Amino acid sequence: MSWSYDASNLNTTTASGRLNTVRLIVGDTETTDQLIQNEEISFSLSQSNDNVYYAASLVCRLIAAKFSRLVDTSLDNAISAKYSTRAKQYQQLALQIEAQAKKASGKSIGVFVVVS
Repeated sequence: MSWSYDASNLNTTTASGRLNTVRLIVGDTETTDQLIQNEEISFSLSQSNDNVYYAASLVCRLIAAKFSRLVDTSLDNAISAKYSTRAKQYQQLALQIEAQAKKASGKSIGVFVVVS
């Protein structure tokens, strides 16, 4: 498994550019806080016919699933980790990115409401 990000290579015409673009859209650009592997992004791109927005939406759902497996923890109310909150944030981000994908492709149906 590998992780990479190159901010100077953002495009939708090459495989590496699409991978970097998906990473940028979902915010997984910090080498010290890696959320998803290149191979998982490549899989998401293949499932979405290389559409970076639909792939990013799927990636957000995959990240949310990872956080959903973890239990919220607190140590004497001094240190805490709220994984359920992170999972919900990525689920919401997936919906927002999917709406952007539909808008960009002209395939939006009905009304989309963003709840914040």
